[in-house]
Amino acid sequence: MTLVRLLVLALLLGPMPLLAATADGEFDDYRKIFTLLGERHADAVVTVKFVMSVTNSGNEQRVEDRTQAVLVSADGLLLVPERTISLDFSSFQEDSQGAPVAKSSDFRVRLAGSDEWRPADLVTRDSALGLAWLRLRDPQGKLPFVDLSRGAPAEPGMAFFSVLRTSDEYGGVAVFRPGLVLGETHTPTFRLLVDGVPGLAFSHEGVPMGYVDVDLAQLMRSRNTGIGMDMADMVLRMIPVEKVAAATAQAATLPIAGE
Repeated sequence: MTLVRLLVLALLLGPMPLLAATADGEFDDYRKIFTLLGERHADAVVTVKFVMSVTNSGNEQRVEDRTQAVLVSADGLLLVPERTISLDFSSFQEDSQGAPVAKSSDFRVRLAGSDEWRPADLVTRDSALGLAWLRLRDPQGKLPFVDLSRGAPAEPGMAFFSVLRTSDEYGGVAVFRPGLVLGETHTPTFRLLVDGVPGLAFSHEGVPMGYVDVDLAQLMRSRNTGIGMDMADMVLRMIPVEKVAAATAQAATLPIAGE
């Protein structure tokens, strides 16, 4: 196995806890919710492939990877996690000298119901939020998208639902995962702490609530829980939808990076 794949697997998969959120009570039968999400948002969730180049001690290795993306405008603006654009491994270790650096290129998007991989370009990124935006080249007609300006606030104790798209092995179909807002913190800044999967989170009414992602640096610090098995920090974070919407509105006004 190449160094690139070892690094990616170790950082993106290894530290993550096994998340199995269950939202009880009135949401223990999800059929109506999943039908609603499928009708409203499934076609806006797409797959993005990209080539990640990892430079380590002067040597470069390249590996193809994939991520989930959400169309957030009718003209092809896509929301993706920033970690898929670039990753500085020095933030995950105390001795950062000579740490690998990963950068991605050759973004390709497959829309729902299509077999064609279409090129996309980086627009911008927001390191503070951990988000980035791509733009599909030459979009044909109006595309299905999630309107982030019509969101709902998330609070501890609330259930949410994520829409994902499988790989070709499972037919590229939409699947749904429940999650739960576990708490909130103001250290060092305000963050919602959640149990779920990375991606856009929706309420049981199909309204966007925020963007869930893994905090890689935090998970690396917490990966060694010791014999006490203190698992309280093994959580994901949710960026409130109003922050995602504001950043997306700004990204929508920008040309692709480098133009």
